Amino acid sequence: MTMHAAIAPAQMILSWTLLGVLCAWMLFCAFLALRPRKGGKREGAALPTPSVAIPVIAAHVPLRRVSVPVDMSFGNIPAVSSESVSDIGSPVA
Repeated sequence: MTMHAAIAPAQMILSWTLLGVLCAWMLFCAFLALRPRKGGKREGAALPTPSVAIPVIAAHVPLRRVSVPVDMSFGNIPAVSSESVSDIGSPVA
């Protein structure tokens, strides 16, 4: 007894329909990609010149850094800077 994996007619119709849509989409995209341009490439001299000059704002503003002291103590525990902790045991240069 042999077993055949039969494809239902509805599945076959759906498969062929989807394949047709895929082929139509590929042809449509190929047409759009390969069609000649109507205007062609525009040269830089052929571009219109704006009637008003475009303002260019190039102001250099120096930034100021402001340091604000922050209280890092919690209750009765004094704050310890991380520099003093990380320097313990390191050789002095």
